[in-house]
Amino acid sequence: MNAYYSTLSGWIIPVTRAMKALGIDPVETLEMFDIDPVEVNDPEGRICVESLGNLFAYCNKQVGTRAFNIEVARCFHPSALHALGYAVQSSFSLREALERVSQYKRVVSNCCNMQTYESNGELVVELLVYKYADSGRLVLSPDLIESFLATLVQVSRDLVGGDVNPIKIECTFDRLKENCPVVSEFLNCPVEYGSERNAVVLNLQQANERAFGNNPVINQLHIDVLNKFMSRVDKTNLTYLIESKILEELPVGAPSQADIAKHLGLSLRNLQRKLSEQGTCYKDILDNTRKRLTLNYIKQPHMSISEIGYLVGFSNVANFNRAFRRWEGCAPGEYRHSYLSSNVVEHIHARA
Repeated sequence: MNAYYSTLSGWIIPVTRAMKALGIDPVETLEMFDIDPVEVNDPEGRICVESLGNLFAYCNKQVGTRAFNIEVARCFHPSALHALGYAVQSSFSLREALERVSQYKRVVSNCCNMQTYESNGELVVELLVYKYADSGRLVLSPDLIESFLATLVQVSRDLVGGDVNPIKIECTFDRLKENCPVVSEFLNCPVEYGSERNAVVLNLQQANERAFGNNPVINQLHIDVLNKFMSRVDKTNLTYLIESKILEELPVGAPSQADIAKHLGLSLRNLQRKLSEQGTCYKDILDNTRKRLTLNYIKQPHMSISEIGYLVGFSNVANFNRAFRRWEGCAPGEYRHSYLSSNVVEHIHARA
């Protein structure tokens, strides 16, 4: 068994709820596949993804359709994703939430990667599933892929409204033999099988709308937790290690690349080489970290513009203003006014 590939034990929560909803005994079934339900008490516990895939296949066989895949998505709860689930809930928009999942996908599992990007005026959330080195078989079974894509749809509806439907779903595996109305009704969009990618394609305008749970203060707290978690459990990912150190040092000034190299026990040239191999550089990591932190702070009215500039490592307001214009095409004050004004209008409409 390939125990190296695993996922968060938090998935036991929606899985057991789905089993109960479909009349399957949770404890007996989990034991059949060597999954200990007690693992759910450990927020950083892991379960073997091979066992999880076999469990999904068994449960679908018991109900006679692929309804179990969809029921798990319906039963999804943010706590299944550690702090990432709560960071998703408090994100500014659906797009930002999905970008968070892509950025911190390693928290959830080591079975795949995820990318969220704009293409042809649409928002694409693509799942890049790894393969076993010995057989070339995908680490995630079609059932697991379908269930995860359905979970992304459920999360989207929870964040911005139940009327959200994807433009389409794309799956690399062939159309499964049995026609399952439950899957079709839940996804409520065209599904393309035998595609070149596993992806959910969303309406870009809907994805950019403000999410119901938008809360920049809470969001920043969960992002801090995620960064610390990632730097602790994934010491091979330099980006997380560097971001964590940058966040620690920013209030007293942006650390230099040489400072970061020394902190990591690397020579400057070695650090630059490693980052280049990962397709990035220190300047981009610093800029992206500052931008993300700034966009969280700017939405908090009690913080002054000058205070925000200081907290993200700028020595004076003029430099901060120039950086902000480069990021968003307007001054920090304009961005804040637009954000707060739209918030009031949406609140009035919601109450009406």
